Amino acid sequence: MDKNMNRVSFFNSLRTQLSLGALVLLGLTVSGVSYSLIVGEKKTLTRELEKLVILQGRNVALSSPKALLHADPEIELFPLVTRILERQPDVLSVTVTDAAGIIQGDRDVVNVGRSFKLDIAGHRPAASNSVQMLGDAEKLYVDDDSYVFQTPVLTQDKPIGNVFLTYSKQELHDNIKRGIRITITVSAVSLVLGLVLALFFFRRISQPMNVLMTGVNTMAKGNLDVNINMPVKNEFRVLAQAFNEMSFRIAAAQKEHIVKERMDRELEIARDVQHTLLPVEVYTPPGFQIGHHYASATEVGGDYLDVIRVGESKVGLVMADVSGKGVPGLVIMAMVKVMVQNLAAKGTPPKEIVRKLNSALLGNIRRNMFVTFFVAILDSESGSVVFSNAGHNPAVIFNHETLRARFFKMEGPPMGTFPDQVFAEHLHEYRIDLDSGDMLLQYTDGLNESMNENGEQFTLGRILDIVNEHACEGAESLVGRLVRAEAAFRGSAPQSDDLTLLAVSVNPSAVNTTGEQTATSHVFADS
Repeated sequence: MDKNMNRVSFFNSLRTQLSLGALVLLGLTVSGVSYSLIVGEKKTLTRELEKLVILQGRNVALSSPKALLHADPEIELFPLVTRILERQPDVLSVTVTDAAGIIQGDRDVVNVGRSFKLDIAGHRPAASNSVQMLGDAEKLYVDDDSYVFQTPVLTQDKPIGNVFLTYSKQELHDNIKRGIRITITVSAVSLVLGLVLALFFFRRISQPMNVLMTGVNTMAKGNLDVNINMPVKNEFRVLAQAFNEMSFRIAAAQKEHIVKERMDRELEIARDVQHTLLPVEVYTPPGFQIGHHYASATEVGGDYLDVIRVGESKVGLVMADVSGKGVPGLVIMAMVKVMVQNLAAKGTPPKEIVRKLNSALLGNIRRNMFVTFFVAILDSESGSVVFSNAGHNPAVIFNHETLRARFFKMEGPPMGTFPDQVFAEHLHEYRIDLDSGDMLLQYTDGLNESMNENGEQFTLGRILDIVNEHACEGAESLVGRLVRAEAAFRGSAPQSDDLTLLAVSVNPSAVNTTGEQTATSHVFADS
């Protein structure tokens, strides 16, 4: 037999093929990683510089309002501009103008009083991804050598001038070049070392490969407790550790999934409990309408409303907003409901109900939690409404004679924040008399503070306009219109807070038994 047949040529050698393959693969990998690092570093440095330019310009703008409002703004602006240029060599120029575009602050005093013309020849608009721009009021331009940033000088959210700042990109160019050199050097060293290590360890691949495959097959059979002990200290050990970590994470994910299912179930139970705390059908006295609505922003909300029948002719109207949402808010809501119903059943006046609730909540809720609260007792025979308030929104009262609505502002701090003595000093009880066609509306801030996609709020003014237009339709219709109006206003924006409404109106056909009360009359039961 020819001895040459037992010999493998250099190019047919597995070692040669593996070496060449490793060299090509390693070269492509290192080159790709290096390129990605260079591109990523360039983007990072560019974003940081843009952020620095914008923040520097805004700092100047924040330091300029007082000077621009001064009779001689250049007296304060010249030292400010000079100090920035001396301390920061990369800032090429800083110019501050008033609202008319007249220079009030500049490095050269001779420019003060002249009309400023922004020179951005060769620059292009740049959109910064690192800092949110203030709409069209702020502009950022860039060319190969510098950034030019324009930002308004504001006082009470009104523009009174502009700051124009030019920032050099020389340091950015230097850092990018230095990063490229370092990356190329590290990549070259890694390539050489990788090739040497690949040649050295090719003969030892079989043993760690078998150990790894055995461990992986064991994991594939469902035994996630296996731990692959790799006898070598190369990439196979890293790979084995990665598989061990993956096995650990899968096992942890299974446990976490079980915990999440339990938490979801507990939230579902909490949601069911909350539904039991809210009225489904409310007692409505003859001659009256009561409209109500509740919509939670999360699985478990923090708003509470109730309509409680008190004796034969009286009805308790209750609304609360717990600052903490979720299960803690639900617990507070349950406490409030039980106490209010017990106190109302005993004929406790609204002011005393609020005071007793505050005493009970003190020390039983977290320090960062509080409860706004409104409670009213409606006498269906006389049409009188006696109520008290603890930090809740102003009620809306509609007068059938004038066909106009107004806000009834009430004093009283939120519950759970002040000691009894301090709380009682600011607590009051009010009374109004509702006549045929009159209405009382109460709501939580989830209505007036509801926001649309543009960040605009629904506002108290919109509430008043809708009440003026539709209050004559009755409490139930008005609540429905307010809910639909809020949904239309919010559009596709998510509901950010719980939405709760409660309204009571006197039917136009109802007759006031006393014959003396009007919707406009109100007296303070205490002061």
